[in-house]
Amino acid sequence: MELNHILLFTAVATSALILLQAFQPQTRGRRARAAVVLIASALGWLLARPIAGWLAAIVWCALLVVPAFLRNRARFHPFRQSGITVSPVVLALIIVNVAVFVLELLAGGSTNPVTLHRLGELDTSSVIFRHQYWRLLAALFLHYGPIHIFFNLFALLLLGPALERQIGGFFFAVCYLVSGIGSSIAIVLLTKLRLLEPVQLVGASGCVMGVVGTWTGFLLRHRHAPLARQRLRNIFVIVLLQLAFDLVTPRVSMSAHLGGLLTGFLLGLLVPAKQGKRDR
Repeated sequence: MELNHILLFTAVATSALILLQAFQPQTRGRRARAAVVLIASALGWLLARPIAGWLAAIVWCALLVVPAFLRNRARFHPFRQSGITVSPVVLALIIVNVAVFVLELLAGGSTNPVTLHRLGELDTSSVIFRHQYWRLLAALFLHYGPIHIFFNLFALLLLGPALERQIGGFFFAVCYLVSGIGSSIAIVLLTKLRLLEPVQLVGASGCVMGVVGTWTGFLLRHRHAPLARQRLRNIFVIVLLQLAFDLVTPRVSMSAHLGGLLTGFLLGLLVPAKQGKRDR
């Protein structure tokens, strides 16, 4: 996973969501700056692709991040609750992923192919021919390098707590894990059908896309609730941007992401809302 692509994706995704008024409150000036970031990102991709992400990140920081920091600096208090909250299951999953990442480092390195294989990467050949089905789950907690784990856990931190509050910790954990296993099974089945070449994969991105899918199914069931349609529109943009990111980024499995997304969506159609909790 290349940092250049990740920076480009971050700049484009946040700017697109600002234009869709996903973050409240909004101002006309902020939306105009977000549009400039999108234009700069597109020009960078067309004219200077090897450094497009870095260029987009510079414009993004200058026009969106720094002004937001300066605007909120006077209101900042180190003990005041921030906009991002952590729920119990999300926190537990983050701790487990970090602990496994430390284990990777101690066992030989998080980018060492031998270490990753020994700890449980999703090696489709090992699953199909050696019946090592435990890899379907183990691979979800392994990550290839610090950038990989940072962005997966950051996405989980952004998307997970609100969903956990809506459906409860137990069902959130079920959706997270089952979606991840669903993404692993999808890769194995596609490989067995010879639609994919044998691969070795690690990462929680299938689980995170499962969270997105669960949100989608859940919001469709509660589409008449306040803000449900706006959230669905935001999720639609996130999915489109993720697919575009998958297409242009080496060593990223779109099939795993789609497998997790579809599994999560089906679960979202079934999972009940937390007792006494409605989407709002």
